[in-house]
Amino acid sequence: MALRKQPRDTAPAAPQKNVSAGAGAKNGTGRSGATGRGGADGANGRGATGSAAAAQGTGMRARFAQVRLVFAMTRKRDPQVLWITLAGLLVPLVLGIVLGLFIGPLYVWIPIGVLLGAVIALNLFSRRVQRTAYAEMEGKPGAAAGVIERMRGDWRITPAVGINRNQDVVHRVVSRAGVIIIAEGRGRGPRELLAAEKRRIRRAVGDAPVTDIIVGSGEGEVPLPKLQSTLMRMRRTLPRGEVDALDRRLRAMGGAALPIPKGPIPRNIPRGGRPR
Repeated sequence: MALRKQPRDTAPAAPQKNVSAGAGAKNGTGRSGATGRGGADGANGRGATGSAAAAQGTGMRARFAQVRLVFAMTRKRDPQVLWITLAGLLVPLVLGIVLGLFIGPLYVWIPIGVLLGAVIALNLFSRRVQRTAYAEMEGKPGAAAGVIERMRGDWRITPAVGINRNQDVVHRVVSRAGVIIIAEGRGRGPRELLAAEKRRIRRAVGDAPVTDIIVGSGEGEVPLPKLQSTLMRMRRTLPRGEVDALDRRLRAMGGAALPIPKGPIPRNIPRGGRPR
């Protein structure tokens, strides 16, 4: 009796699908893997957006806190700053309402009054803050250098190139207006420092203009609040390349010797007597 050959089954094709699906799942190329990555990317994106928003909120809070601190410090020295700022805000607004009632529509003049009032109020507030800062610095050594360092433009200052025992200080500024020697102090000390600094830099300056300014409230002196405007009104005569060369020459000279006693520091000094 002959045996019949059994027909070959096509079932082995099924494991290939399973193998391919398993390989896709293993390599992370399946739908579930793509969905997982997409969910992770979305979560990362939401996290980055949240952190950016938090950072922006922190920055705005820091700015408001700084403005509040400046306002509080200014109000202690200048109690009228609040009323002056409010007047600068409300007067243009009232004027805009009046013009809107008598000349044109209110919806045009009221926004103009609000914007104009905000600009005037901020300008008045900044001026009062600057005035209070000058009042705080006036009379202290190095106040003129602090004003010049905050100025806009090419003002190359070398602070405290000369100083005496009375804490009179002289600063040197190099700019397109030439060399400016600024002294601050009282009595004859600032004038003596100015003359000594002029003699010291005479050879390095050459034909560049040299201007001397004494900061103070006496005759022929420039008050500290007017120092910035005085420097800004000076005529610019030097080109930028000559300013660079002049600044390098003066900085190579260094500063003046400070009034510090020379020699070794004495030791074993008794409390009520002289060194042994």
